[in-house]
Amino acid sequence: MVDDGAELRTEVAVLRRRVADLEAERDRLQETERVLRQGEERYRRLLESVTDYVYTVTVQGGRAVATDHGPNCEAVTGYTADEYRANPMLWLDMAPPEDRPLVLENAARLLAGEDTGPFEHRILHKDGTVRHVRNTPVLRFDAAGRLVAYDGIINDITERKRAEELFTRLSLHDGLTGLPGRALYMDRLRQAIGQAERRGERVAVYFIDLDRFKDVNDVHGHEVGDMVLAMAAKRIAGCVRRSDTVARLGGDEFVAVTPGIGEPDNASAIAAKMVSALAEPFEARGAVCRLGGSVGVAFYPDDATRGGELLRLADAAMYAAKKAGRNGWRMAGDVGAGA
Repeated sequence: MVDDGAELRTEVAVLRRRVADLEAERDRLQETERVLRQGEERYRRLLESVTDYVYTVTVQGGRAVATDHGPNCEAVTGYTADEYRANPMLWLDMAPPEDRPLVLENAARLLAGEDTGPFEHRILHKDGTVRHVRNTPVLRFDAAGRLVAYDGIINDITERKRAEELFTRLSLHDGLTGLPGRALYMDRLRQAIGQAERRGERVAVYFIDLDRFKDVNDVHGHEVGDMVLAMAAKRIAGCVRRSDTVARLGGDEFVAVTPGIGEPDNASAIAAKMVSALAEPFEARGAVCRLGGSVGVAFYPDDATRGGELLRLADAAMYAAKKAGRNGWRMAGDVGAGA
């Protein structure tokens, strides 16, 4: 005789185990879902803190049909996601005119399915300021290999750009006087020669050395000496046009270049003006310093056609002026002729 009660108890026990297993599976799934939600939230927060914002461009048939901008877009651009939706061309309107060709070129390449890699450009913030951004797009294709969208990460790199520009300026300019240094001067001299060659013009190169500057440091100290150098730099710069270049090579040596100078007499007048300006007394921290300056001048293409040679000839002419009694100027052509 079959014990119906025993069978029932067995079935109940099996059902209880199944229920317990289902409850355990439910708890496991809930825990997994909770962990995923936490991970998604952490990822979202991390993404928003590390990157400035994310955008997605939906593509159909090689054309952009929709763009979605992440919540941080307002912090970077000043515009909300709704404003982007209301004006589909806002992304292009924000680019300064000089940067639009680059932005359009990259957009066309992305829509053609080409991986452009990260690229940098400027944007005009809603408040009118200029920002630098790094745009990193990632293409998305369907199973058939058709481009369906691309996602982009926009980083605000304005501060990095400012730091780079400051570093470049400090590396190319003299820290004491603010004038260009040798590297920047030689670059501008090369540009001036190239332009003069195309236009058939004359370029004047000047080498200026302060007379008796060592006495200033010896008698009054380096602090006064530095102040005198800064004042001398301003006086020399005041003798040429704003478009010309005056640079400090180091110590009390300065150089200048005046493109399109015309007749040599024009350069002679500038050299004489420099000598006159440096002959005026310098007053620094109660000290009155009387120096003077010696100037040498060389011309492109009359004396040489290369920047380094022009500078060497102007330097030699400057030393000729010092030997002649200081506080004067000489032309490289006159020195070469034995005058």
